[in-house]
Amino acid sequence: MKATILSFALTLSLCAAVPAYSQTVAQDSKDAAHDTKTASEKGYNKSTSTVKKGYKKSTHGTKKGINKAADKVADKTSTTE
Repeated sequence: MKATILSFALTLSLCAAVPAYSQTVAQDSKDAAHDTKTASEKGYNKSTSTVKKGYKKSTHGTKKGINKAADKVADKTSTTE
């Protein structure tokens, strides 16, 4: 009799544990998806800001070089009377 009750209790506890495990796995999958989304957004933001920073630096450098070259040309072409 004790073996039957013990067997029934064990079976019942296993049946209750399986859905709880399934919910944990599903929630873990959702959490992993959210973490992946967050990581990709952070990567996008960092790469975007880096590209913008590089663009601004190169534009500034080009503008500075053009102005320097223009000054040199202006010095050579100016007429002294």
